[in-house]
Amino acid sequence: MPGTRVLYMEERRGQDPDPCYLREFDAQVIERGPDHIVLDRTAFYAEGGGQPYDTGILRWAGGEAKVLRVQKEKGVIRHIVDRMPSADAVHGVVDWERRYAHMRMHTSQHLMSGLAFRIFAARTVGNQIHADRSRIDFQPVNFTAEDLKRIEHECNGVIASGVAVRIFEEDRVAVENRIEDRALMDLIPQSIRRLRIIQVGAADYCPCGGTHLMNVREIGRVRVLGKRSKGKETDRVEYELLPA
Repeated sequence: MPGTRVLYMEERRGQDPDPCYLREFDAQVIERGPDHIVLDRTAFYAEGGGQPYDTGILRWAGGEAKVLRVQKEKGVIRHIVDRMPSADAVHGVVDWERRYAHMRMHTSQHLMSGLAFRIFAARTVGNQIHADRSRIDFQPVNFTAEDLKRIEHECNGVIASGVAVRIFEEDRVAVENRIEDRALMDLIPQSIRRLRIIQVGAADYCPCGGTHLMNVREIGRVRVLGKRSKGKETDRVEYELLPA
């Protein structure tokens, strides 16, 4: 069975809208399960990489279903629905408020992770984003209160500069030669030779399959809430985003 075409992962072409901002799409149902369907194409994000799944609606002639959850298992993207579509042709609508909140958080996570690595040589070893607040685990480090203030200040300085967020592909060898210890490259299967890169100005450059903003100004403002130790030389930093 052919795989699902992931629309938000595609490269932007010319004057077309950025694929991460795609809110609606048309698709065909190619598989039905007890509580899920598989589509030939989708703009819904499947949970992974610290980013939660998208929710939304699927409509077809004469009906609609709620998309409750989206999961990817062994390469198959499953849309968990509350009602099975009676037609093969469907129109998907992403819950944009939820998706956009996750885009703001995910891009801010890259910004903070990149700056923490550049300033403190602290690698990101875990993260979880939510719509209202997020957390990042850094190692090896033991941040002071002044360190956290500096991270917040540096993040908001980059945001104020309004740098663009670039999304592009590069050969794996080129990425490995450039990225140093910023990312956990060993977690990416060796079979993947072209990597999707997120570049946030000079602050961060990292492989990622998530959805992101076009410009850091859309983040708003970062406010670091605090940190707690998660073991030897590992600090968990929690933060939220405020309007600009």
